[in-house]
Amino acid sequence: MILSISYDLNKDGQNYTDLYDTIKTAPGYIRAMDSYWFISSAESVKTWSDRLLAVIDKNDNLFIVDITGQSRQGWIGKDVWEWLKKHDPVTSHTY
Repeated sequence: MILSISYDLNKDGQNYTDLYDTIKTAPGYIRAMDSYWFISSAESVKTWSDRLLAVIDKNDNLFIVDITGQSRQGWIGKDVWEWLKKHDPVTSHTY
């Protein structure tokens, strides 16, 4: 499945290393925007939420959603569209 992960780390000088390292344990991943990633994983949204919540602060924000097989539109890098096409091909996209 393809999960989208969005977050805001609210503390000044926040250390992103643990968060990035944890995201990069997914079998497939790509950073689409500053605080937005796509990952390819057989594990559930809850599993990933629990995993990422363990490495961020309680005052941070995290949102994860399964987008597998869903139509998508937007203006993001061509490399991100190619990654999505490879991991979860759908017919509707713009780049």
